[in-house]
Amino acid sequence: ELENLRERQLMSREKERQLLAKYADGRPMVPADKKLMKTLKKHNDRYDELTCLVEREQQSWCGKVRLILRPFTIVLGIALSLLSLAFISSITVNLVDRYVHSNYTIGYILPKIHYTTPFNLILGHAQTVFPMDYIIILVLVFYIAACTVNGIRRIGIWFLWVKMFEVVPRRTMPQGLLLLSALFCMAMVALNSLMLICIPTYTTYGSQRYVLNGTVTPCDNKAPEGECPLTQLASILTRFTVRANFFGALITYMTSFFVVIYLIGFFIAFLRRKSTVLEKAEAEREADDDPLINL
Repeated sequence: ELENLRERQLMSREKERQLLAKYADGRPMVPADKKLMKTLKKHNDRYDELTCLVEREQQSWCGKVRLILRPFTIVLGIALSLLSLAFISSITVNLVDRYVHSNYTIGYILPKIHYTTPFNLILGHAQTVFPMDYIIILVLVFYIAACTVNGIRRIGIWFLWVKMFEVVPRRTMPQGLLLLSALFCMAMVALNSLMLICIPTYTTYGSQRYVLNGTVTPCDNKAPEGECPLTQLASILTRFTVRANFFGALITYMTSFFVVIYLIGFFIAFLRRKSTVLEKAEAEREADDDPLINL
């Protein structure tokens, strides 16, 4: 990365030297060459700044620690990727169940769960060891929240096709922070519906259990009436969906769209190489120079 930057810097300085040699006899520069000289000087100043930035990044303690922890970050990345795939596969299984065993007229509510999702199985076994199920839920929620904030930071805040704000640490405009907070709150509200789709049994009954023929059994839709009351989240969403079936249908359709977008984004992120320090610095500079963002 640093060698590539220095090579570009040398090429730019060589072009500047050749342009100055062209007018070594004292002739005035033509307007086109003046414009080119101004651009080359601007690029050289930028290259000097980026060179110092990259050198400081490579020589800093953070850069050295990041290099040492690289194997652990790879393992963590694989683990989080598997968590994401388990989350999406759970949503997909429940969506298939809804499309096959329910319909629009009842808002795609499932009177009976036919296909068990992976997270339902994981949390069903985790309930036997307190408090593993709570830890898994907390990790999942915090991971989704972190992914939401990181996604907004990477793509910025847009209105249709117009980019309104860049989210850059310590340099985001107050209006951008306000919109970021609003988007995050809406994402957390949508997460309630996603949890009911991803982990239907656990979200509906929690860690409740009932006794049947002397056997302690986790609550599900096969439990006797009155033994397993619904959680507040499941009760509110189910009642609202029964009264307004289009709401449940809309959630189902939008969740299907979310799964498709996720799969496309996952493969793009898998094939795309990681951004370098140089590219990140240049992106931040472009954001500062963008007149639409600085309105």
